[in-house]
Amino acid sequence: MRQRLLVGMVCADAALLAVAFVVAAFLRFDDHPFSESVLAQTQGRGLGQIFVIAVVGAVLGDALVAAVMPQGPPRPTYSRGALGALFAFLAITAMIVLLRPYYSRPHLFTTLAIWFAFVLLMRLVLRLRPWTERLVVISSADAIVRELDESPHISVVGVIDPEAHGPLPAPPPDTVLTVDLSDRWSREVTAYVSATSVAGREVRPLNEVYEEHTGRVPLGHLSEGWEIETSLLRKLPFLPVKHAVDLVLVVVTSPLWMPVVAIVALLVRVVDGSPVIFRQVRVGRRGEMVELFKFRTMRNDAEAHGARQATGDDPRITRLGHFLRSVRLDELPQFFNVLRGELSLIGPRPEQVSFVEKYREAIPFYDQRHLVRPGITGWAQVRHGYAASEKETIEKLSYDFYYLKHMSPLLDLEVLGRSVLTVLSASGTKPTSQHPSAEEAAALAREAAEDAADQRADDERRGRRGRAAS
Repeated sequence: MRQRLLVGMVCADAALLAVAFVVAAFLRFDDHPFSESVLAQTQGRGLGQIFVIAVVGAVLGDALVAAVMPQGPPRPTYSRGALGALFAFLAITAMIVLLRPYYSRPHLFTTLAIWFAFVLLMRLVLRLRPWTERLVVISSADAIVRELDESPHISVVGVIDPEAHGPLPAPPPDTVLTVDLSDRWSREVTAYVSATSVAGREVRPLNEVYEEHTGRVPLGHLSEGWEIETSLLRKLPFLPVKHAVDLVLVVVTSPLWMPVVAIVALLVRVVDGSPVIFRQVRVGRRGEMVELFKFRTMRNDAEAHGARQATGDDPRITRLGHFLRSVRLDELPQFFNVLRGELSLIGPRPEQVSFVEKYREAIPFYDQRHLVRPGITGWAQVRHGYAASEKETIEKLSYDFYYLKHMSPLLDLEVLGRSVLTVLSASGTKPTSQHPSAEEAAALAREAAEDAADQRADDERRGRRGRAAS
């Protein structure tokens, strides 16, 4: 499936570039690029050589995208199309510098502009008719198989018990055999997997397929957290560069975000009063305590009954706080945490100390998320949103582990792009579930009753003062 999609995308992009080359020639020379008219206008040098260079550049661009984005099939996303066009432009530029062919700058730039529009248009058309990967799964993990079958681009056409005995049917045509390496296989299943692989059919690990299609790591299949630590060891040279880039970006963009910080601070002070900045100790890298800065979005007595996770419709959030959260402006003061070296722009979100102690007991390998600097935004935030229960927190943690395993500059760019869309769409506080858990519903009911009792007491006091004054 991956190879077929990759080859098809490369051929389609190369064909679109050829079309764009011809269209640009008609716009620039009023004739097709290999006509005698164009040959005369280019003083006998023609456009053949630059045409070959452009097509080779398009192929190299898609190949480079496949190399730097190895996880998952080459989905027809706009980001991959734009990245492929950028790589193609760089490859074409390099070949022009080395080979020094004749070319018309207006014609070449027109070609690339038209081709880029064609590339995005093709992705739009392909996304209207989504592809599907058909799987035969060997696993006893029913929950993981069910989640795979429910994902948008997966169709599970068969499930085989890892300890099955007797003859097994060959996988249907055009399917991928997906095997759970954590299960114990019977002799027959082992021979079946081996025979399928020898026959040239695609066989892939269940973990890999699950991560590609869900953007998560199956927590039940982690073994002592070694996969995360091994992945991070390979990424150690990237971490100092990532931190340096964070500092440079925050400093360079400070003329843009500093005035916004001042305006929001003034709004919070006028509308909701003091304090403007909410300070809270969170757990950072290597388990160190970090004092996190945020604009206050809740009432001053929000944690009078102890710390509790916020939900999208939390009654403790003020009216201005709802707006600040929806566009993520409440997180702006955390740029100062980045300058202090406590946070990164992108990474797992730091949690409160009480929650960390609770989740350490309930969730295996929870402390693995403290291997890197926590972030202002992260893969879990843009893919999941707020977590209002322990179940949702476990699900959110699976996204954090995916980020730790696949951390790269390109994944950071994707998180950044999704974060910008979250801000523009004001969807920062949309809950992942419309139905609160029983524990959350009970807490909200208690808080509502307490608010109503406080309101009645205030009304009674005002009534007594009014009668006394009269």
